[in-house]
Amino acid sequence: MNYYWTYYALTFFLAYAARNPLVCVIALGIYALKPWLPDPVVLLGTLSRVGALRKQASLNAANITVRRDLGRAYLDLRRPRKALSYLDEARARDPRDQDIAYLRGVALLSIRENEAALQAFGEAVGVHAGEEEASVGEGEGALFSRYAEAYLGAACALERLDRMPQAEEALSASASFNSSLIEPLVRLARVRRAQGNTDGARDALKDARRTFGELPGFMRRRQLGWGVRAYLG
Repeated sequence: MNYYWTYYALTFFLAYAARNPLVCVIALGIYALKPWLPDPVVLLGTLSRVGALRKQASLNAANITVRRDLGRAYLDLRRPRKALSYLDEARARDPRDQDIAYLRGVALLSIRENEAALQAFGEAVGVHAGEEEASVGEGEGALFSRYAEAYLGAACALERLDRMPQAEEALSASASFNSSLIEPLVRLARVRRAQGNTDGARDALKDARRTFGELPGFMRRRQLGWGVRAYLG
């Protein structure tokens, strides 16, 4: 796709900003807050679903799927505490469901309950409290496909808890489960650097840059921010 239209858009934006600076400041503020604001398309679609899902949840206390879907919907709406209330209900009925565990980890991480998030992500990859080995591949958990994201979430919790060697292991696992993700490699460099391993950090960034260069265009655009960080070091 030809992106030269960006120059034209920027020209019109600057011309408009000269006459309406307040509107442009608001627009730039919204852009800066994008990581914390729900996607508007997702927002509209999710709001239309939440009412129907809540009605189904109230009619059937044993409906685990609806509670899981409500948890996911509230996460899309950036309401992790509300999501957690439904996900906890779902977990009470099926404590071995790896999708529910993963979503609980995301919600707990969002409210900075790092220890609880770490335990939830562990359950997502098949490690349950009191067990030494993962139970991956048993029952419905065999359909779980978000191992890379779960290890990435666990690494974030471990970094916050200042458990860097374990965070390094989690990031390495995340990268191994999805070789197209740039984020685990860039964060791996940061964690290694924090432990004084400058050579290892350099290798991780080299892998991140190589991976970014090999990705198809649409995947590079999706991970552009992490790709830039890989080159900036």
